[in-house]
Amino acid sequence: MKKERPYVTCLMMTSVDGKILGEKWGTSEKMETLKGKFEQIHEEIGIKAWIVGRTTMEKDFTDFAKPVIKKESPAMDRGDFVGKHNNSGKFAIALDGQAKLGWLESTMDGDHVITILAEDVSDGYLAHLQDIGISYIFAGKNEIDLSVALNKLRKLFGIEKLMLEGGARINGSFLQAGLIDELHQLLLPIADGGTETSSLFEIDPKVKGNDATLMKLENVKQIEDDVLWLTYKF
Repeated sequence: MKKERPYVTCLMMTSVDGKILGEKWGTSEKMETLKGKFEQIHEEIGIKAWIVGRTTMEKDFTDFAKPVIKKESPAMDRGDFVGKHNNSGKFAIALDGQAKLGWLESTMDGDHVITILAEDVSDGYLAHLQDIGISYIFAGKNEIDLSVALNKLRKLFGIEKLMLEGGARINGSFLQAGLIDELHQLLLPIADGGTETSSLFEIDPKVKGNDATLMKLENVKQIEDDVLWLTYKF
């Protein structure tokens, strides 16, 4: 029997050459206006639970905080931990198999934090998460199984819809696993051109198959400031 998982919608903004937000895009007033389209469309779509990879989380949200390891912590079992939350359905979810993110509180702008871990993380890290009330789930012994993670998010937290928001590698992992149902791409009127900038989806060559993933174009909408909002179904 197929296990239930959330419906996954990927929302990303890119340059016309398929690059995701880069540090070299600049900070002009026009550029800041374009960057603001992401939150605008996020709110319009209305999905409350969102997930990002570790690199995106530490760069954009936790400011590269170092992991806190509680000293002299007892042995911790590897059962999932559901912290107290207000059942609003608002969750900030991090994919952090090796426990590299540093956390100081259990909420982020009112969203309850859930971190997805592998089982080989330290007891002291888990003890700290429990102390501050952050929820965590395990989805593999040494590396993350995304299907397991999604099933647990549905079962333990009642998450029926999930917004995937990058970066490139987590997007690629979801794509490779066939776990994206819908893509919303905000095509900004800019060209990046940098070979060092990540693209929308990046998959490890060791696991990528030979075939590209086919999608069906559902809608094209021009919004303010010459931005195209493209919607695809998988």
